[in-house]
Amino acid sequence: MGNPVATRVANAIPNDNYQTQYANVEGAVWLDGALYFSEFGPGNSPPPSRIVRLTGTAGGEVVAATAGTNGLAVDRAGRLYGASHKVGGIVRFSLPGGAETVLVSSHEGKRFNSPNDLTIRSDGTVFFTDPSYQAPSPRPQSSTRVYRLAPGATAATVIDENRSDPNGITLSPDEKTLYVTANDGLFRYAIAADGTVGPAQRFGDVGHLGGDGMVVDCAGNLYVTKGAVVVVSPEGKEIARIQLPGGDQQVTNVAFGGADRKTLYITAMGSSNTRGIYKVDLAVPGYPY
Repeated sequence: MGNPVATRVANAIPNDNYQTQYANVEGAVWLDGALYFSEFGPGNSPPPSRIVRLTGTAGGEVVAATAGTNGLAVDRAGRLYGASHKVGGIVRFSLPGGAETVLVSSHEGKRFNSPNDLTIRSDGTVFFTDPSYQAPSPRPQSSTRVYRLAPGATAATVIDENRSDPNGITLSPDEKTLYVTANDGLFRYAIAADGTVGPAQRFGDVGHLGGDGMVVDCAGNLYVTKGAVVVVSPEGKEIARIQLPGGDQQVTNVAFGGADRKTLYITAMGSSNTRGIYKVDLAVPGYPY
């Protein structure tokens, strides 16, 4: 693979002054031939955010103006989900229009802090992280945790209550392993057939990595955002780095897309000339979550 450099996608962010200074682009996912992502910035706690769709070279268009989302995911039925810091929960969106259905928004009678990222197993199980970023003050939950929402359930189960601001989350191709980034490292969890999850294990020789969003390719390699995009083998070894023009930047998340799923899209926060969407073509296809 080497160490390729991604290129910036022109006109990905709508030119409507939604965020004029430092802002965040997050949670990209590929759905029906288009890239969907969240855009939000500084402001209230939690801040406003919206969902933007990027199709071809037409530029980004807003599809859910008040979504309040960070990470996005798609289930096997092609439905769009979001980790919502607006409602403090997991939301499913109906497209077009962006109508919201809240699946879960509280734990032990209090809203979640600020759900950040999510991944969905083929049976509909939702795994998600709940750090303190974008949370109201005072923070609703006493801990920052990782959760599991079983298909049809109305309450989430705690997977891990010992992580420091868990952030990115994704599944291995065989869905037997869950990966989580947090301030205290990169971790993996064994998943049983019934969806229950084993204890956290620090992952490989890059266990110190931490990071933000993640995605996995069909060979089982992890693409972890940490300044650059760090590519980690299934054995936990760093095998490549993908950088943005100008070197390490505030990279936030990644998603595979394109007709052959070989285009890696990268989201980045920052000022108007650095934040946005970047892309790089790769040899191995990946999963669109």
